[in-house]
Amino acid sequence: MSAAAPGRRSPPVTTAAAILVAALALVAMTRATLHRALALRAGWPAEDDTLSLPGATALRVASLGHSEAAADLVAARTNVYFGAQVAAHGESRWLERYLTTALDLDPSFHGLYKRGATMLVYTGKDFSVDALLAADRILTRGVRAFPSDWENWFQLGFNLLFELPRLAGEDDARVPAWRQRGVEALRQATLLDGVPPWLPNLAAQMLTKQGGEELALRHLEQTYAVTSDEATREQIRRKLASLRDTAIAAALEREAADLQKLVHERYPYAPEAYSLIAGPRLRHETKAPDPDQTPTKEGPPP
Repeated sequence: MSAAAPGRRSPPVTTAAAILVAALALVAMTRATLHRALALRAGWPAEDDTLSLPGATALRVASLGHSEAAADLVAARTNVYFGAQVAAHGESRWLERYLTTALDLDPSFHGLYKRGATMLVYTGKDFSVDALLAADRILTRGVRAFPSDWENWFQLGFNLLFELPRLAGEDDARVPAWRQRGVEALRQATLLDGVPPWLPNLAAQMLTKQGGEELALRHLEQTYAVTSDEATREQIRRKLASLRDTAIAAALEREAADLQKLVHERYPYAPEAYSLIAGPRLRHETKAPDPDQTPTKEGPPP
């Protein structure tokens, strides 16, 4: 075995052992700290992972100029948070903050306005005034950012004209202002390119009960197309089925009333079935005398 090189000494055995012991102790402490952290985390609410969200200004600086990418990341985290809250029947109290932060980072995030408003309302729980007002704040930003998008105007008008007054009650002092804004929003929607053909006619009768029911159906159909969460879509499907059944029943009732009126006015001489087959009663009208003919005093011809 060759001798050690002059001027160099092998490390003492005690020093190597000390280093090894220190390394093992560090590993043990790390594992113990990890297990302790996991044990503490197991007792926290599931949503606590999503509560820490910096403001848009801080995120814009941290993104180094890529604010659209930061908005995408916040929007993705928003989807996770929303789905977790729907599944757990949570309160979704931080949802508007997440949406607002993403839109502050990227005001041109077109799809997030409609989707975000839908998420705020369809949380798997009963609708509330606060949820509708939060959705309208998002939609109001949407119509400012994209004034030519009729769908944002349509959803905003529907919420203001029908949903909010129904939830708050007619005695609420805010209802007249909501309805005025709602009518104007729906009117604005009818003036834009790409508007479906049914909306202008519907807007003309939107203040009637029949118009309100039809508008509710159309709004739910639009919302169903926007959302991707299956629990939300199921909730909308149930409401659509209920409204369609109501609309069909109302239409049948109107048609029955129209038939009764028709039979009463033109077929009053027999039962309905026979009258409809036989046709309406003929009306004998007395022929008016011809003014050009002068009556004579001569009697009838022999």
